[in-house]
This record gives sequence, C-alpha cells and structure tokens, in this order.
Amino acid sequence: MSIETVDAVVIGMGPGGEDVATRLATAGLAVVGVEGRLVGGECPYYACVPTKMMVRAAEALAEAGRVGALAGSAQAQPDWRPVAARIRDEATDNWDDTVAVERFEKAGGRFVRGWGRISAPGEVTVTTADGPRVFRADRAIVLNPGTAPAVPPIEGLAETPYWTNREAVAATAVPESLIVLGGGPVGMEFAQIFSRFGAQVTVIVRHRILPKEEPEAADLVAETLTAEGLSIRSGVEATRI
Repeated sequence: MSIETVDAVVIGMGPGGEDVATRLATAGLAVVGVEGRLVGGECPYYACVPTKMMVRAAEALAEAGRVGALAGSAQAQPDWRPVAARIRDEATDNWDDTVAVERFEKAGGRFVRGWGRISAPGEVTVTTADGPRVFRADRAIVLNPGTAPAVPPIEGLAETPYWTNREAVAATAVPESLIVLGGGPVGMEFAQIFSRFGAQVTVIVRHRILPKEEPEAADLVAETLTAEGLSIRSGVEATRI
C-alpha cells in the first residue's frame, strides 16, 4: 500500500476542523481533510441552523395564538410540511455537503471521505469506501473527531424505533405523542417545538429540567412549558421501554 506524504492531516471536518484545514490550505500547505459524515459538522445540518428554523416556526404559531388577547383575532393551523421543506432546501441541501467540500477544495485542500485513525507516529490511515488510504503528515495531525448522540442503556430501547436530535431535525411529520428523555437545552427545545405543532409531549428527567442553569430560571421555564400543555415528570427515571 502506497503512502502519500502531505504537510498536515485534519481528522474531522466539523466547525473547528474545517476552519483549521482551510486556514492551513490557504497558507499554502498540503492539507488533507478527512470526514466520514458531513463537512461542517453538527451545526449546519442538525443543530444551530435547522433547529432555529424549527424554533422560529413554533414561535410564529405561539404568537398567532396571542393575537386574541393583544390585537384582535387570528387563526393559525399548524403544518409541519413547510418547516421540513425549509430545513431540507434552505439549510441542509437535503444533508448534502457538496458545497462545503468544494469550498475547502477551492481553498487548496484535498478532501477524503472516510474514517481516519492514527496508525503510526505521524501516519493516518483512512478507511474509505474504496479501501484504506495512508497519509504521512510531515508537520501536523489535527484531531477534531466530533461526537455522536448519546443513547442511554435503557432496557428495550435498542429494539425500539427512537429519535436522537438528528432524526428529530429530519422529521417530515409531527408524531401524535412524544416522550423526551432528559431535560437539557436540546431536549427542552425539541419538546416545546413539537408540542406547539400538536404533539402530546412528556418530558422525563432524573432531577429537574435545565440542571446546569439557575434553579429559578429552570422553574420559570417549567412553569411556562406546563402552561403550554407539556407534561414534565421530574425526579423519575426511565427503566424499560
């Protein structure tokens, strides 16, 4: 197997890795960027951008519901289809990172789709669809491997269809009911969004929602969400699906 020599290999082309790889390539170094998922990482495809589209749509529905108390009368009918369409068409290109890959290559970098690992000092082996490729990095190996959604080890969960944040963002329809396990910012964001679009939502948390925030702020959020129709079960734990 031949070994290709470059200046730097960046494993993981999320926001940090993409930025570093692009800066090095722009500076004239021979750089290989390696990514097995999507160039750009979580933010443009599953987090910051698409979820804020979801939040804005849910806010519009909530505002329409306040017109009667503030400014006259209005009717609004929830419809998830335009939200799903915007996420696909405007935010994610249907989860296609071609534009991001081309942007990096135009900066002078080389992109390899696959999963990289340090296989020897100064050496990276990338598992690709066409077989392994080996690169010798003369100056640097940058690690930006990113994360994957954590799935709790609950009995029966692995055998049951479930969503992580990624499936929730890609949803084309709102379920009739939804259980959210965990009360962190991401979980509560999805809970409110889908509730405002008509789902019956139950949140299950071991202690309280938003555990890293001030208790008074978390209590206010819980009070507001409960008033919107969500059910929050605090101090309990899911043991079996």
